[in-house]
Amino acid sequence: MWLDLLYPRECELCGKAIVEPELDAICYPCDERMEWIGGRTCRRCGAMLPPAVEDESRCLECAGREIAFKAAVAAGRYAGRVRELVHRFKFRRRMHLGKLFASRIVRQIREAGWLESIDLLVPVPTPVLRILDRSYAAAEVLAMRLSGELDRPWKRGLAIARSARSQTDLSGAERLKNPVGAFRASPKKVRGKGILLIDDVLTTGATANECTRVLRDAGANQVWLAVIGR
Repeated sequence: MWLDLLYPRECELCGKAIVEPELDAICYPCDERMEWIGGRTCRRCGAMLPPAVEDESRCLECAGREIAFKAAVAAGRYAGRVRELVHRFKFRRRMHLGKLFASRIVRQIREAGWLESIDLLVPVPTPVLRILDRSYAAAEVLAMRLSGELDRPWKRGLAIARSARSQTDLSGAERLKNPVGAFRASPKKVRGKGILLIDDVLTTGATANECTRVLRDAGANQVWLAVIGR
């Protein structure tokens, strides 16, 4: 309380002072305008479902797509304010936003009902040059936060096997091919484990699919996916 008086916390989005002790990144009005995912979601890819859709096993967004992981959850839609905060988290060193994202992801995981199957959290690895540029790996920060809230350990069970171009610079067709062969897994760390794969964003699913295949080849029992935006 005294620290808040000396160093007032400001909302990342509107800049107004945050007075609620339970909040530390965005204020209540901004939180209510965030593109968070809530309600009924696709059990396969984590997308929010329209009220008219009855089948929760798949949706129009993932129908016909190859999905190697068992299921996915996401904190929000990768648009608007969620997208802005993801960019700040990844590129502007707003490490404290990991707590906000983790709390939302935890809600989705608990509602999905597969927490008991998770033994280990594994972040998608970030190339060393990007870590040097950004000071930290966003997926690892998120994994640390989730590890504490879910009471599950996290490990660097994946590593970079070859350099690959950033997915953001590629076309849809290029994104599907780019991650192939880019990762390797540690059998010693992942064998026999139920893995929660952690990444910042799910778009085509190519990176998550490749990481899942590598983890399964290394002996992981099953792989689920958690991301901030999709």
